[in-house]
Amino acid sequence: MRNGKKDLRIGIVLLLLLQGILLQLTTGQSSSHKLAAAPSNSTIVLGGARVTHSSPIAADLNGNGRKEIIVGASDGMLYVVAYNGSTWNKVWEVQTALAINTVANKVCGNQGSGKIEASPAVGDIDNDGQLEIVVATGGVPNSSNPSENRNGAVIAYELTNSAGTNWSFSVKSGWPFVMPDDMGAGVGARDPDGVCDGIRTDPTLGDIDGDGDLEIITMAFDRRIRAFHHNGSVVNGWPIQRESGDIILRGGQSSAAIGDIDNDGIDEIIIGTNSPPWNGDAFNGPFPDIYNIPDYTLATVWAINGDSTLVPGWPVITQQNIESSPALGDIDGDGELEVIVGTGLFDGYVNGHQVYAWNADGSLVSGWPRPTADKMPSSPAIADLDGNGTQDVIIGCGKAAPPFCRTLYAWNGSGNNLPGFPMNTPFAYPYPPVVADVDGDNNLEIVLTSLETDVVSVVQHNGSSSVDTSRKTNSIILNTPLVHDLDGDGSLETAIASSSGGQAAIYIFDETNSTSPDSHSLPWPMFQRDAAHTGLFLPPRLGFSANELRVYHPVGSGSVAKTFGTVQNIGGEQLDWSLNTSGTGGTVTADISSGTALMANESDAVQFSINTAAFSQNQWHNLGNITITATNNGQPVLGSPKTIPVFLYVGDITQVYLPFTIK
Repeated sequence: MRNGKKDLRIGIVLLLLLQGILLQLTTGQSSSHKLAAAPSNSTIVLGGARVTHSSPIAADLNGNGRKEIIVGASDGMLYVVAYNGSTWNKVWEVQTALAINTVANKVCGNQGSGKIEASPAVGDIDNDGQLEIVVATGGVPNSSNPSENRNGAVIAYELTNSAGTNWSFSVKSGWPFVMPDDMGAGVGARDPDGVCDGIRTDPTLGDIDGDGDLEIITMAFDRRIRAFHHNGSVVNGWPIQRESGDIILRGGQSSAAIGDIDNDGIDEIIIGTNSPPWNGDAFNGPFPDIYNIPDYTLATVWAINGDSTLVPGWPVITQQNIESSPALGDIDGDGELEVIVGTGLFDGYVNGHQVYAWNADGSLVSGWPRPTADKMPSSPAIADLDGNGTQDVIIGCGKAAPPFCRTLYAWNGSGNNLPGFPMNTPFAYPYPPVVADVDGDNNLEIVLTSLETDVVSVVQHNGSSSVDTSRKTNSIILNTPLVHDLDGDGSLETAIASSSGGQAAIYIFDETNSTSPDSHSLPWPMFQRDAAHTGLFLPPRLGFSANELRVYHPVGSGSVAKTFGTVQNIGGEQLDWSLNTSGTGGTVTADISSGTALMANESDAVQFSINTAAFSQNQWHNLGNITITATNNGQPVLGSPKTIPVFLYVGDITQVYLPFTIK
């Protein structure tokens, strides 16, 4: 389809052929960088063709407290691997082509096998209390050999039985959605090829219309961005397409992120594209008039409301196409979400050697974009790597083909390098990193994979030159690791999807020295952070309903004044809180002094009482401060502690403010 993708395929083939040499090289390097003994591991051979670009995800599908691993393979097989208390087992597999073949009115013919180059997504899409698996199929169109192309579709599966090691799922009613045949042959793969267009981007799940259930968002090369309801019906106003008057001319390989970037209470969709800045057929787009003619040396990143309208300030223009999937987080500590994304691999573009960060209104964050040594198709991870209370950006450099870029970047929200970064690494890391405390030292590590080697690299939070390469898979890796407490034992595991003996396989390393899982030890545990692929990191943040409490107590209304306040979680995850009134010298008491498991956007109401008998009338009294602290798994959260001064006025409250009118 493009020279960049052709180079990528050639590079992967060459590396697969040279795998024996690479393994010998990495064995030697492993000993020099090894920090500790390799954790115990299990290998689950799944059969069929190897796993390529489908990153494994984790979710508790049957509600037993353990997380299953879900992954797709290059031959269209979808797998679920589960732990039964003593061993890991493949509990379900399905050929996704079977569901596609049941659609009688599709424009393409039946195929015996499919292709999965995207990570599955998991979420309770219909709000029935049961998780569903959503997967996209077909991969990248191959215009050089269209016979290799496989039908593209979006399929939703629901669990019907989880007994023993022989689980069963069924295709959810209303699915699959089978793609049209617009592309796959000819120059730039722009012509139909008899195969329904493939999808390489991950499905993203989120409630974009505020109805309480989850919508499914996808993008492919067919110049459309789609949104579906849980029953397979199309969300009103979608897809984003030129035929509907939208200013889109190309699709792409960036998976969507979902989050409420404009604080309107409903999530928006943020996605990178190959589409140039263009004002549309009616010349009424948001760009300057120069873009009444599309500029194919530039591309765009979009922020879209659930009703398909554009968020003000978007799309924004980039100097390279975008294959990187956006990440959303508060990297500058202003309480608002920023959008961070790398670039792509197109030739002929102005500058692909950078990473961008935008505010919610589409303006660039101060200090961004950041220059890099090569193109940046990897997706960023967001985590507080240096432990200073604000989130940082972590991303590896370069494409998945020679010549390799072996640089790992970590910046703070101002775009400054973190101590120890950028660092020269033993291998190229073109696949998205994950961030977790895998060794239990209360510092975060960066966990990375590379198609140059069969080992997992663990980089310390400070960019130390000692890279732990003790986790070995015996096969090169083409996707993102997974770190989570998968078996419910209170410590973390690292899971890798690759191959063993040429067949699809999962490698699981038991991180026995790790801490218990929480938002501090697992800020970015998988590709796009979670199983729904939201790309959103919104840690818990303590809030209170007012910056101060001012209490007006009328004379003659008794000796006790009462007022209310609410303790809030204005971030994500959950927090526990406690309230201390000793700073008021005992003059202020509260009806409740603590709360637990306060979830995002939840609040606890507190009634405060003040004994007014000892205070003189008709003047303000400073009673001191109440202090609220909040933690997540024993660690302080953002905004904590919070100090609230309390003031009291006793008297005729009509004397506090004199009303007046200006005519």
